[in-house]
Formats: sequence, C-alpha cells, structure tokens
Amino acid sequence: MKKITIQDVAKELNLSRNTVAKALNNSDTVAYETRYVVIKKAYEMGYSKLSPLVLNEYKIKDKLEKARTVVVFARRELSTFWNRIIMGISDELNKNNCKLQLNFISEEDEAKHIAPLDVDSDMSGIIILNVFHKEFLELILKKDVPVVFLDGPSDVYEISSMGDIVVFEGYHSTRMITEHLLSQGNKKIAFIGDISYCRTIRDRYEGYKAALSSYGIEPEEQYLITRHVEHKYYKQEEVNAELEKLKELPEAIVCANDDIAKDAMLWLKRRGVKVPEEVAITGFDDKEEVELLSPALTTVHIGNQRMGRRLVQQLIWRIENMDLPKEIITINTETIIRESSVRQGKS
Repeated sequence: MKKITIQDVAKELNLSRNTVAKALNNSDTVAYETRYVVIKKAYEMGYSKLSPLVLNEYKIKDKLEKARTVVVFARRELSTFWNRIIMGISDELNKNNCKLQLNFISEEDEAKHIAPLDVDSDMSGIIILNVFHKEFLELILKKDVPVVFLDGPSDVYEISSMGDIVVFEGYHSTRMITEHLLSQGNKKIAFIGDISYCRTIRDRYEGYKAALSSYGIEPEEQYLITRHVEHKYYKQEEVNAELEKLKELPEAIVCANDDIAKDAMLWLKRRGVKVPEEVAITGFDDKEEVELLSPALTTVHIGNQRMGRRLVQQLIWRIENMDLPKEIITINTETIIRESSVRQGKS
C-alpha cells in the first residue's frame, strides 16, 4: 500500500503543500475551517503522522468512525472469574470506540439450537467466552464477521477455521507444578479434570503426564480421573463420587482448576485427611475465592482482565486483517507455589 504524503493531501484538496503542512500542525496561520478540512481529508486518506491530540481536538475520529458493536457470547456462569474477563473486554472495547453487547447462552438453548433473538443484529465482531458445540457455533456465527474464541474444544482444530483462538498456557505450568510434587518424593499423583471438554484442560493433563514420564513413572489407572462427566467436575458431587471410588488415596492430586481443588480439599478434610501432610493438592486459575482456603492453594495465575483485553486486541487486529490466516495464540501464565503442596521439610 502506498504511503500517503503531505503532497498527496495537497493535491487532493488543490491546496499548496505549505498550507497543508501548516494545517496538519494545527497552525493558527491557517483558518480554522481550512485546518478542519485538511485534517479530515488526511485522516480519510490514511496519512499516518496525524497527531492524536489534533484528531481529538477536531473530533475527526469520532465523527468518521461509527462505534463498532462487538457481541460477546457466554454461558450463564456469573462469577468473579468471568466478571474479570468481561471487565477487561469492556475496558479495551471502550478504548477502541466499540460497544459491548453481552449475550448469555443457557445449556438448554445450546442443546435445542435456539439462537439469541438479536443474533442477526449489526455487529463488527464476535468474542466467544466458553466452549460451545460446533453445531451451535455454526448457528450463531455470521459469515464475514471476525470471531475470536477464548479456548476451544479438546481438538481445537475443529473450530480453527471459524476464527482466532486464544488460550491460557497450561502444559508447561502444570508440568512445573507436577515436577514440584515429584521433587518432594511423591510418586502416586492423581489428576482430576474432564479432558474431553476443552483444549486447556487437555493441555494441563498432557503437562501432568509429561512430568511423570520425565521421572519414569507410569500413573495408576485409578488416579487418572479424566473421563467425561455431565458437569465436567465443576459440581462437588462429581468430584466426591470419583474420590470415593479410589482403593487407596494418592500422595498428591493435580486438579485441572481451583474449583476442583477446593472440592477435593474439602472431601479430604471431612475424612480427617491432612493437606498437605498426607495428600498434597494443586489447582489452576488463581481465583480470588481460593484465598480463603486453608492451607493456601498452589495454583497457576492467569490474569483474567489481561486476557479480556487481549481478546479485544486480537479482534481489532483481525477486523483490519481479514485475509490473513487464522491464529491460535497462547498467553503465558505464572505458577504460584503455596502451602497446599509443600510437605514439611521439603520443597
């Protein structure tokens, strides 16, 4: 694409180069009306050296750019975890002169393939916050509207042609947590998480297995609590039911998220099992709620608001680069070791 120069703007307006240069610098030697016309034309032509202060003073950008509407589809799972992601999305959309339209999808609507009433409204982009069935996605996604997903199905390539996918890093962080447990002499380490549900859970499971393999350990079948269950172990009853089946307690449990870790910890405590002295526990997400747990939970910090902003940044980039190949982007995370996984005298 040709770079727009002052001379190009001058030629378009039939003005001298000197007049245009002064107008672009907001010089008082040029009449206000002329300055406005020059700045407006330069912006329309894509002149790259316009000062944001000048654009703001003349409200050029606001007048020429109609606020884009970005639709966010999410499940009805209001919590601090999701609220922080939505806050990040909202903040970044405001910075980019975009409006947020939030649509909550119930499990019943998804199962019956019932699309929101306003799915056909005018929109500039879509952000998908949860993992939905491909058939339902095909119902709500509009052609030629850019889409960004937060996470995706276990086989993420099922939806990779539909839009860009942003995921939290989980493989290396979970491997690091598992190696931390192994370094203390733990060998019987369980994993709890529905690996058929989404890409991030599977990544965490693969990191867990890689750590065990590096120590030459093959996990016992009873400690691989990974099968598909209705609520993906987000219900305490599902976690309890699986732990009740164990013939022997493991020395440690790597949980796919903090909610599972909390429920596993409560199950152990009700049975008089000490954490971490008898069974160490780790989670993932670093949710605010786990700060109330005792002992404090070893977990992985993900940065929800940062992720919300990053989803919008990717969508804005995609709106301006529709012809480029779709992307799968991994956002780094931070492993946080706390008391729940540290046996006394070991680290």
